[in-house]
Amino acid sequence: MESEQPTSGAPYEGWYDRPVYDPCQEAIATLYTFLDGELTADRRDTIQRHLEECSPCFEAFGFEAELKVVISRKCRDDVPESLRHRVAEALRAEGLAT
Repeated sequence: MESEQPTSGAPYEGWYDRPVYDPCQEAIATLYTFLDGELTADRRDTIQRHLEECSPCFEAFGFEAELKVVISRKCRDDVPESLRHRVAEALRAEGLAT
């Protein structure tokens, strides 16, 4: 009796076990760290070059950058002064105030 051997995908066997570098995936994965300026200079340069060459990623970054600005403008609540004082007093009581 012959042993059954898989025939489908034989030339690509194990391809999914190897890391694959995809500049678009890297760009999207680092979206917010890029926008927040939290990348090293080298990584930031690499992502910036990719954005200059890849219009779909550039558009995604542009949209996310705009969205981040809108959210930061719209999601600011004024904290009542009485709450500020209570929090400051609580921090002082815990020895955490500066």
